[in-house]
Amino acid sequence: MKSLIKMTLVSGAIVLALSGCDDKKTSESNTETTESKVTLSTDAQKEAYALGSSFATYMKSNLEQNEIKPDQEYLISGFNETFRDASQLSKDDVKTILDAFGKRIQEESKARFEKEKADNTAAGNKFREEFAKQDGVKKTKSGLLYQIIKEGSESHPTAEDTVIVHYTGTLTDGRKFDSSYDRGEPATFPLNGVIKGWTEGIQLIGVGGKIKLVVPPELAYGDQSFPGQNDKASIQPASTLVFEVELLGIDNGNAKDQNSQETNSQKAK
Repeated sequence: MKSLIKMTLVSGAIVLALSGCDDKKTSESNTETTESKVTLSTDAQKEAYALGSSFATYMKSNLEQNEIKPDQEYLISGFNETFRDASQLSKDDVKTILDAFGKRIQEESKARFEKEKADNTAAGNKFREEFAKQDGVKKTKSGLLYQIIKEGSESHPTAEDTVIVHYTGTLTDGRKFDSSYDRGEPATFPLNGVIKGWTEGIQLIGVGGKIKLVVPPELAYGDQSFPGQNDKASIQPASTLVFEVELLGIDNGNAKDQNSQETNSQKAK
């Protein structure tokens, strides 16, 4: 939160200073409503507008990430009035208010984190307990649960191999957070460069095989969180993740594996 406030103040100062390079607006233009649009004619106007747009995008993204919803009217008024050297607050006032604001946001963020972690831990424990009762489910020493849907060939990858896969990743409630199928192409990556649950689990099947992995948080992203993209669900702290993965090939230059990759890739389309 401190970095947000600091960058907001610094970025705002830069934008306001550089905006001075634009043609001066009359005092009447300052009374225009936020719905009115300016005309972008000169390079200086476009540059100033782009700086303002960049600042707004950065600020909006950070506010949303911290679940902060300020009154837009007052936010814009604070910006405009300060730019005209007509701020209703002194610099000391601004600092005092933002320090208190940052502290409150940090406390709210910490409370939200602890609740999400507790809820996800409970949900993950329950899901893994129920999944373990299904036919064919096995558990490794690390705590990884897996169910082999299709064994595949005798050609198994090692942790040092690069694999080609199709997969879908969901949360324990079934919401999808990632899918190579949705992107329309397989994913290729070094097996030792992904989460521990994948590194261990994908080695359990051969090329052409398919496996379901239920990955506890300690073998996934732990207490980290990641926002959802393109209408996908977000990954919250202590999330148990569920994957269905097809191993299409092993990208190690071996002709046999490459042929298997091409055959399985065609089947996947």
